[in-house]
Amino acid sequence: LTDLPGELLELILCCDVLGAADIGRVSCTCRRLREACQPRGKVWRERFRLRWPSLLKYYSHTDGVSWLEEYKARHNAGIEAQRIVASFSKRFFSEHVPCDGFSDIETLGCPSHFFEDELMCILNMEGR
Repeated sequence: LTDLPGELLELILCCDVLGAADIGRVSCTCRRLREACQPRGKVWRERFRLRWPSLLKYYSHTDGVSWLEEYKARHNAGIEAQRIVASFSKRFFSEHVPCDGFSDIETLGCPSHFFEDELMCILNMEGR
């Protein structure tokens, strides 16, 4: 694997059957694969795109984005949004959630589009 040309190696690592954990593990094996999975590179950008395609519109191709950090931030925002939404049934006993019910989300410091995206995912989940 490490003897392959860089472009072919990136193509393999961008495959949609590999998850973020797989990429993280691969990058820990040797210097060559760590370089192929660099945070600002194509592999993490593709991982982000595959997981949250609607969020790419918030980024410019010329930005020096750390896709690994964006992936982590969006993942953590999703976990927090799910936790907060799960607590609504315990905190609010009406069909209307008051505006201050979202104050937890506002204090987390992540981009609001991360939470909007996660809330849309929650609303569109099967069985809801």
